[in-house]
Amino acid sequence: MRTRHGVLIASMLACVFYLVTLAAQEEGGQIREFNVIGDHYTFTPDILTVTKDDLVKVTFTAKDIAYSFAIDAPYRISKRAGAGKSVTFQFRADTPGDFQIYCNLSGDPKCKDMKGTLKVR
Repeated sequence: MRTRHGVLIASMLACVFYLVTLAAQEEGGQIREFNVIGDHYTFTPDILTVTKDDLVKVTFTAKDIAYSFAIDAPYRISKRAGAGKSVTFQFRADTPGDFQIYCNLSGDPKCKDMKGTLKVR
């Protein structure tokens, strides 16, 4: 009996995973994951390229000092990570175009030199 319940639970979990993946695809996009590192006033990678309607998941890590990952309208993203810390967030890339990624921390003037690009095709 236990084996039958285990198989049933595994089947149900597989169905849920399939439906979640299908829902993401039905909205027109795929799930795109990026690991972005802030280190010595640079973003690596500094260009994120996605397709319109992709679900974008970013794990942003500030390696040497605190940094932020910001994109203005239409996405209005502003996430801060302390030195040696990471923050993970996601958004739907529903507006095509090229959007500047930058650090918006005002305590260190060199942060203003950090630039990257989100390309939504």
